[in-house]
Amino acid sequence: MAREKRSFVEKVQIEMPEFVGEVQGLSVDDLNGRLAVIAKAQQENDENQENDEELAAAKLNAKELGDAYREPRKALRTKTKYLVLLIKEKGGK
Repeated sequence: MAREKRSFVEKVQIEMPEFVGEVQGLSVDDLNGRLAVIAKAQQENDENQENDEELAAAKLNAKELGDAYREPRKALRTKTKYLVLLIKEKGGK
């Protein structure tokens, strides 16, 4: 049975009911103030992520480990694309 898709508003109401309760009745000026606070927090979070040396090392390690799979994946995609092209040229689907 397929799960019913929820709207963005419904998702926020379910996942963050206390936030919805805090901001629902605010004026536009107050909402803009909250938006500024959240933007500053997002900027700080992004800066913390950029400065996280352990995370940077993990990303580099993951990239290096993934290099072994990148070239074969590229070659397989190229071969697949070429085969599909040949099949179409020969009247297949």
